Amino acid sequence: MNDDMSAIIENSAVADQQGILLERKIREVELIKEVSAQVNKTLDINLIANTMLALMDKHFGFKHSMILILDEAKENLSVLATYGYEDDGIGAKVKVGIGVIGMVAKRKKLMRMANMGMQKSYMQAVKKEVIKSSSDKVKEVAKLPGLADVESQVAIPMELDDELVGVFSVESREINLFNKEDEMIISILANQTASALQHANLYKLEQERLLQLNKAHNELADLNHNLEKKVEERTAELVELSKKLAKYFSPQVYDSIFSGKLDVTIKTQRKQLTIFFSDLQGFTELTERLEPEILTELLTNYLTEMSNIATKWGGTIDKFIGDAMLVFFGDPSSDGHKNDAINCVAMANEMLIKLQEIRKAWLNRGVSKTLNARMGIHSSVCTVGNFGSQDRLDYTVIGNGVNLASRLESSSEANKILISEDTYLLVKEEFEVNERETITVKGFSYPLKTYEVIGRKENSDATNQPLHEEMPGFSLRYNPSELSDNEAAIKLISDVLMRLEKQEINRSKK
Repeated sequence: MNDDMSAIIENSAVADQQGILLERKIREVELIKEVSAQVNKTLDINLIANTMLALMDKHFGFKHSMILILDEAKENLSVLATYGYEDDGIGAKVKVGIGVIGMVAKRKKLMRMANMGMQKSYMQAVKKEVIKSSSDKVKEVAKLPGLADVESQVAIPMELDDELVGVFSVESREINLFNKEDEMIISILANQTASALQHANLYKLEQERLLQLNKAHNELADLNHNLEKKVEERTAELVELSKKLAKYFSPQVYDSIFSGKLDVTIKTQRKQLTIFFSDLQGFTELTERLEPEILTELLTNYLTEMSNIATKWGGTIDKFIGDAMLVFFGDPSSDGHKNDAINCVAMANEMLIKLQEIRKAWLNRGVSKTLNARMGIHSSVCTVGNFGSQDRLDYTVIGNGVNLASRLESSSEANKILISEDTYLLVKEEFEVNERETITVKGFSYPLKTYEVIGRKENSDATNQPLHEEMPGFSLRYNPSELSDNEAAIKLISDVLMRLEKQEINRSKK
């Protein structure tokens, strides 16, 4: 009896769910028909755009939105109509590929941004979207509208037969602009409007060509009739498909289909990678001594320079953890296991050189505490790919190899690169190394050999290489190619050593 009752309750729940989905699809059909009727009743391109924006507010609550049209050269978007802004910004231009709206036009894919209030650079990025050119063809005639306290933005490409017509953009002071389930229906409405706008533009051009006015009008009327019929047919197919999918797929899969994320899946693979870890010694102490603004500036400068070097050598930057940095080589592209390892060690070596310049700049800023980097590198098979949930994915790498690289970094000395034996076997022909003590790592049943990187073999003769070191109270710069008097240099260094020895003797007597 209990089993029968449970079955009845479960079937009732399924029926209720299917009823809800059916009601939703019916509302979507009615909305499509309303938008179709409104935007197709006129050939005034501005009236079509303003009608679309008003309907979007009516049905979805979009209080601030705009429609931008692609020019004939397909290089710029121009604001056609806006809704809800104090300044309408009509005529403002956005270059294709610049900013959120420009990237949507370039990729022809929906783009959503949230928590934009936390991004200090957002308003600057918006300002850059407005093209500032001395060309007569592309001059700033108006400022692009935008909310000062915007929290989220969604931009949707408006297409007709896979050709971009324009972009529909919405801003909100709320974090979540609209439900993901609405994305498909909004895209259909945007494309419906794109079709109407395109046809209206064609009509406008034909009006300018008076000799072809009648022919253009008949073509547009026929196209509109066919478009309404096509929308009705496709909507009926969509309703039928939604009923079938609700029966055959889990809710998660069903949601992903109707949110347009079919190409986003959780997928991983095992690959040979070279993992790099680094952090700064003394950074914790520095955070206690510096103001947050200065600390943020210094850390940003450091991570920017290190990121540029990582990108230069082909590394994939996984994440930043405070002052720590995780980079891996071998995915998504690879130069081969050996070259990946060589590139990784070369990257680390260049980072240490760059750190000397950064350290000097920090000293000039009054940061007396000398910061030093520790680096660890390991090569092994790891798991890499998209990890996470259906709603949020993270492209990263996991495995014992990652843990070992982290342990090598923590075992490294200041301004040194400590590599594992696996990496050493791949780079030994390119780099000079010194064997160091073995380390014991959790997950490995045997001690692991480690090696300290000295430099590239062609640069292994340290006596011929420049040397530049700085610390509070002491600075040393040695460049053999510029030194003209070795005896004077030896005398100077001897004098410094003698003074240091006397200071040490006096200190020990105390």
